[in-house]
Amino acid sequence: MTVHSAKSLFDQNIQSAQECLDLFDGLSKLKVNVNLDWLLRAAIVFAVSALDTYFHDKVKYKVGHFSLNDLPPQLANFQIPIRELVTWDEAQRKGNVLRNWVTDHLSVRPLQSPTAIADAMKLAGYESLWDRIEPNKTHKQALLEKFNSLIKRRNQISHEGDREQSRRSGKKLREITRDSVETTIKFVEDLIVKVETAFPK
Repeated sequence: MTVHSAKSLFDQNIQSAQECLDLFDGLSKLKVNVNLDWLLRAAIVFAVSALDTYFHDKVKYKVGHFSLNDLPPQLANFQIPIRELVTWDEAQRKGNVLRNWVTDHLSVRPLQSPTAIADAMKLAGYESLWDRIEPNKTHKQALLEKFNSLIKRRNQISHEGDREQSRRSGKKLREITRDSVETTIKFVEDLIVKVETAFPK
């Protein structure tokens, strides 16, 4: 059975974004009479999905390995309903219980903002996420601005049909280009490499 990690699953998930780009290229050569820009928009959504899933997995795969004696501060203060103490008492493998609690907690929390991601990562003992992956203050600010722009773009696609919202816009579709999408995918991939370099386990 294949043993996965957050990174190995990310590598699979980001392929959805790349395959949208490949399909865009192939259909463009065929000159089909269809607006192919939706494939570019889908690639953005898939890229953010891969990013979000990676951070969920990064936390999930780590928290189950802690014992009560070495819990990170954020995990040590993690709140659970009192009725869940029965689950803990009866469990043979306590790590699985920790993992399930945290997984359930995060399952309704998208990890698509720098603050939300940094807070979630603390549950797994990954402190000072953004400072660790980009110590240079100016470079970190630029990285976070790009990150926030990507999330905003994804939300425009997912929640607004990628149409301009001002009253005089005519609800026209926002412009999107293949090069910008390729740059986005590369940005996401590079970000994950930075996280894996700073926190390899």
